[in-house]
Amino acid sequence: MSPSRARVALAAPVREDAPPPPEDPVDALRRRLGGSAREHVVLDFLEDDLREARAALAGVASYVANVDAALAEDAPSRDRFLSLAMGGGPIEKIDELAELLSSVRRRLAQVAARM
Repeated sequence: MSPSRARVALAAPVREDAPPPPEDPVDALRRRLGGSAREHVVLDFLEDDLREARAALAGVASYVANVDAALAEDAPSRDRFLSLAMGGGPIEKIDELAELLSSVRRRLAQVAARM
């Protein structure tokens, strides 16, 4: 079987009654605004910043979930508590998130100025 046939054979069938996938919010704005290549570059940076901010938030949420799990254990572990306390995990993500949110705000102001 040729490689192109293998890809076709592995593709999932599309249901006609299935709702379309949700449109990325930045792509939706890009479509509505149109604009020049410069505006698209600002939107690209905004999209990147938002993606990175979501990842940083997920890292913080994961740390909180790990703390919750450690607290809920039937036999709490001193070593696990110390590991969570000393690991530093979310601090770097929170610092990164603060920088990213500042960047998102700056990019939003740039988009607003071009509207």
